[in-house]
Amino acid sequence: MAYIDPLTSTTSSSPSKDPLRSDSEDNHEVSQLEAGLNGIASGIIKIPEGFASLGAELMDATGMTANAAAKVEQAFDYINPFEEIAEQRAAGRIVEALVQIGVPAGAGAKIASKLATKALKARKQGTYVNLKGKNLRKGMEKVYKLNDKARVKRFAAGVLGGAAGETLVADKENIGTIGDALKFGPSQLDVNREVDFEGGVAEDTQKDAVRKLLNRAKFGADSVLYFPFIYGAGKTVGKVAGYGKDLVLSSSKINKTIDKVVSAVRPTSNKPEAMFLGKNAEEAGKAADANFAMEQVKRIDKEVSKMYPPVKSLFKTTGVSNTAKQDSFFKDLKELMFEGDLSKNLGNTKILKKIKKEMDDAELSPERQNVILDAVYNTRQKFTKLLNTIQEGSTAKVDLPKDLQGMSGLMGDRVKTMLGGTYKIFQNPVVDNLSAYKPAIEKIDKVKAILSRHAKMNGRELTEDQLDYRINEIMTSAMKMTKGTQLPSFKMTNMTMGAKTPDIRKNFVRILSKEQKNGEPVTQIIGKGSKAFRELFGEVDDARQSIYNGVGLLSTIAKRSEFLEGVLKKNDDAIANKTTQLFYSDKNEAIKFLGAGGLNKIVSLDETLAPLFKDGVLVNRLKGMYTNKETADAFESVNKISEFFVGSKETGFGQGVGWAYKNLFLTPKAGAQIAKTVLSPTTHIRNFLSATGFALANGTLFTNPKLFYEAFRDAGRTVQLGLRSPKAMEEYREMLELGVVNTNTKMGDYQSLLKDISLDPNAAYSDNMFKRLLKKMARLTDPATALYTAEDDIFKIYNFKVEKARLGDAYAKAGIKKTERQLKEEAADIVRNTVPNYAYVSDVVKSMRSTPFSNFASFPAAIVTSAAGIAARMSKEMRHSKPTKGSNLLPMVYEVGKGLVKNDNPLHGIGMKRLVGAASAFGTLGVGIQKGYQAIQGTTDSQQEALERWVAPYEVDDKKLISKEEQPDGTNKYFYQNWSANNAYDYLESPFRTLLNKVQEGIETDEQLMPGFVQGLSDAFKRSIEPFITESIAPEAIFDIVMRGGETREGRKLYTEGTPFPDQVRIATKHILKTQIPFSQSQLSRIFYATKGLPDPKGNVYELENEIPGLFGWRLIEIDPVKGLSFKISNYTKQRSNATREFTGGDTRLLSGGVKDPKEIARQFFIANRSLFEAQSNFHLDLKAANEFEVTNDALSEVFVERGIPSATYGALFAGEFNPYKPSNNILSKFFKIAEKTGVNPMEEALPIIQEMIEAFQSLPLDEQFNFKLEDFGIQVDETAGTYTDPLAKALDTPGINPANFDTAVMNQDASGLTSTETALLSPEEQAIRLRQRGQA
Repeated sequence: MAYIDPLTSTTSSSPSKDPLRSDSEDNHEVSQLEAGLNGIASGIIKIPEGFASLGAELMDATGMTANAAAKVEQAFDYINPFEEIAEQRAAGRIVEALVQIGVPAGAGAKIASKLATKALKARKQGTYVNLKGKNLRKGMEKVYKLNDKARVKRFAAGVLGGAAGETLVADKENIGTIGDALKFGPSQLDVNREVDFEGGVAEDTQKDAVRKLLNRAKFGADSVLYFPFIYGAGKTVGKVAGYGKDLVLSSSKINKTIDKVVSAVRPTSNKPEAMFLGKNAEEAGKAADANFAMEQVKRIDKEVSKMYPPVKSLFKTTGVSNTAKQDSFFKDLKELMFEGDLSKNLGNTKILKKIKKEMDDAELSPERQNVILDAVYNTRQKFTKLLNTIQEGSTAKVDLPKDLQGMSGLMGDRVKTMLGGTYKIFQNPVVDNLSAYKPAIEKIDKVKAILSRHAKMNGRELTEDQLDYRINEIMTSAMKMTKGTQLPSFKMTNMTMGAKTPDIRKNFVRILSKEQKNGEPVTQIIGKGSKAFRELFGEVDDARQSIYNGVGLLSTIAKRSEFLEGVLKKNDDAIANKTTQLFYSDKNEAIKFLGAGGLNKIVSLDETLAPLFKDGVLVNRLKGMYTNKETADAFESVNKISEFFVGSKETGFGQGVGWAYKNLFLTPKAGAQIAKTVLSPTTHIRNFLSATGFALANGTLFTNPKLFYEAFRDAGRTVQLGLRSPKAMEEYREMLELGVVNTNTKMGDYQSLLKDISLDPNAAYSDNMFKRLLKKMARLTDPATALYTAEDDIFKIYNFKVEKARLGDAYAKAGIKKTERQLKEEAADIVRNTVPNYAYVSDVVKSMRSTPFSNFASFPAAIVTSAAGIAARMSKEMRHSKPTKGSNLLPMVYEVGKGLVKNDNPLHGIGMKRLVGAASAFGTLGVGIQKGYQAIQGTTDSQQEALERWVAPYEVDDKKLISKEEQPDGTNKYFYQNWSANNAYDYLESPFRTLLNKVQEGIETDEQLMPGFVQGLSDAFKRSIEPFITESIAPEAIFDIVMRGGETREGRKLYTEGTPFPDQVRIATKHILKTQIPFSQSQLSRIFYATKGLPDPKGNVYELENEIPGLFGWRLIEIDPVKGLSFKISNYTKQRSNATREFTGGDTRLLSGGVKDPKEIARQFFIANRSLFEAQSNFHLDLKAANEFEVTNDALSEVFVERGIPSATYGALFAGEFNPYKPSNNILSKFFKIAEKTGVNPMEEALPIIQEMIEAFQSLPLDEQFNFKLEDFGIQVDETAGTYTDPLAKALDTPGINPANFDTAVMNQDASGLTSTETALLSPEEQAIRLRQRGQA
């Protein structure tokens, strides 16, 4: 059907062209950059306009002139050609306002501060104190007090001076105030002109000048409210920057308070930098050693599997199986590994001859044999190296046996006893332990026999049930009690008659404990424990397990020793340099320098560090030292917040609640995360593209082709996709130690979450279901996880190679000598700080993995910290070494005393490349691609803005690329792709884009700048914190069922109360399981229907060429406003209902009975219509936006008709005319019924004002702002009390007064005794009721 425009009564299918504009004007669209540049120029011109207009307004206000202010405004409009362009785009308008405000306000603040300083100085010098008088002493005391207060007074003077400067702003009414943004408050401007200046009289211009002067005062006063907050934020940033990362060590209360806030987002969290870097190095070193162990085991596994391939047969085999042969061979390799002195090469020993014969018999080539033997020899060397590291450290025990030449000289048997023993009950607790190891019956019987004999010796007889209980007790306690570097042990009930302790602890090995000369205990292993118990726990004689366990144990001790060495040296340096120490031997000194006035808790390190020295290998050189609690806690890598959520009953929710929380929320969360990341091809593509963006942001892509190729080639050879060459593996380990690789933030969150839910030492066997599932899925998840990590690592290695190469070149050109190690360390430091790194995410953000909220919160946090790292690095690379006037970062700088010279920073060229790369990654690349798309596709900025109204809520303000496809009928079908989804740095850009979009919306509706700016800041803040507060994928689905009763967060009903219970269970289960499935179900469904060429159940038709790119993150989504209109109509209906409820319901409860105030009725009616105007205006703009995509009003009208909506309703929405809310007869009747009970009808008194409002609101343009205020209808707002004063005086506030006594002119009654409003709105029965109430029936 054709759409009839109510304004013109003509048929229309699309918006008409403005006949007054030329084609060139229509085609030229101002960009944000162009508007911003014009905003600077316009703002500069408006500064003198502010001075001139202030003088003119003063003259108009005093009656000296008429229309002087208007003439000044017209004159500056003529000489300012930039304003019109600037105010077309949000960037131009914001910049124009900042220039206008900043220059006068800054000048005012500076002048006021100088005057205050002079006044304070004069006052201190005696201008206000007579030093010769009797009150000399009092005067001097006053001077001292003035010194303390001077800073505050200078600050206050600066604020007031700035406010005075802001009164000179010319565009105050177009900019607006905080009061305008909030729509209430004393600073809300009066923007209603009192006069049309085309022939206004002097009296009117005088009133308008007074109004403008009052607005100036309000505008200036407004800054007093927010300037202290801006000032405080600036000072806080200065404090953090000034103290660096050791703010935690400050003794100032203020600094400590600041530290508590910033530690939530700072990479070092609440740790001193030395502790943070030391722990990172410790963890990186252990990761490198674990990688070494993994490599040796894989090489052995690969060759042994060739020697003894698995044999599967339907028939029973004879002789020794291949599995048994493998076990025997691994046992022999273990014996070889610990043969003789580890520090010496092996000769042709008996065990070596046996192993070589076994390999020859298996027909393994000499080259393959060497691979196995090299793995064994390499491991012996690694043991030796780690033992030497422990011995050479100052924390090593000093009373080792004298007959040994250092710890590395320990004979194989001794080391084998300490390192080689492992048990199936402990194997790989991450996964393997979930196989629920169960010892053979004969092994259990042997231990039962020992327990029975021991009980009989103590006069007890144990039943079979009691023996089973003892076995279960021993097995369970062994798993709980053994952790870290402690000796394997278990707990059992003490069966000794009259025993003082109910339980006793036993070790798996025989040990000797003794005390050293200094009183420190030392534990020595002197042999194996009971064979029966070792067999019960599943003793493993396997070289592979010995490699894993031995390297792991020694690496833990060695890297801890290095960490302790580092922090001790740092503390010694602080003592030498007389700076704040990490530790103090005197508690009072610690309180003095670290106490922060009681805000820091000072603790002894003895108790904190006791677990680190239990193994008896290292000596505690920090014994008797004191520090603050944060530093003490930094010795162990435990996230206290995560521990609360998933810890034991002593540290967390409690055992029962903790178990339910982990299994009902965190386990599904982990499942969803692995399904939607490493098992999703789309996410892999986005991961790779994100890593490309990190290289771009650092300018490493701007390098010579040769280096580009070599760096990528080396990176490809080094990343851990399978077993690489020994050289590549060694290089990868070096980068692990440097903290360059294996630092993917999403993998860090996921793997830490797995530890939270799976590695609880107190976990029961029932916790193992998810682990079993992971083990079964390992063939799928392990390669996918390795690939996901490699996609990140390849660019980190590439960045490292390029950074190292260009650092070397730059230093060489400048004649600065750097060693290879120095270049590597500096390049690694750059990569760690400028590329997202899990180690550099704060503990608070990391802990969010243990909550039902956030999907990989560490990723956006790491984006922010790495961007800050890029900025810091650029500054370091571009900063001139000597003082300059003006910028010290440019290629040519003005050096003090020399003039214009070349920047002397040898790294300036690198910094410039990094600057260009960062600018591209942080914004200009996306803008360039978007503009390129527009040029190629012939789309416009107007369409980009219109698209925001027709995308899903979660895509609003994302950067999108519009394309179009010509149809056979000559029309175009439009599509879009979401660029933001594939741009990691969009998280930084999107808040600014949100701000600009909100301001732009205000421009389109002729709104003041401030309301849109404040709303934009609010929305930008919400967008910034959204990744941290949004429910995670799986918990959200669970909340939909458990908390929201079968309704999604967006309001979509999954089922109703009437849905049969079995169906509810089926729907709920399906809803939750969808989160655990790789890919997206809707994505797979679309591809299925596109492949079949069939419409889906809702009638949607998909094209395969548009859906396949979606697998890689580039899906083409059709822009179809006709399809989306039903949703818009539903949303509008809901908004209209909410607006109406402001009058009929809400807090005022006007229809709840009792006496109501007429002014309150009028107020609620006003509020209801203001809300309804916003809803209609928003819907009208939606309809206009649809026209941008060649959607006709006819097509849109058909949807309204299908929904049964009358043309009078949607016609006004198309035409852009406001259709105000009017109380229905039913509502009026309810008021009259209430009146029959109370004897007074306040609605009757409010009707004249309501009628006036209806007449004023009718047909308001929906393209403009709702600029009415309650005062416009005679209802005065009492700002202090929050109440309203009605113009009908006290009579209206007096209950029981007969309204018939009011002046008929006020009531506007006609001859019938009814007002015109009552005649128009009331039914005959209700009119009769009114007349009876007035005694006129």
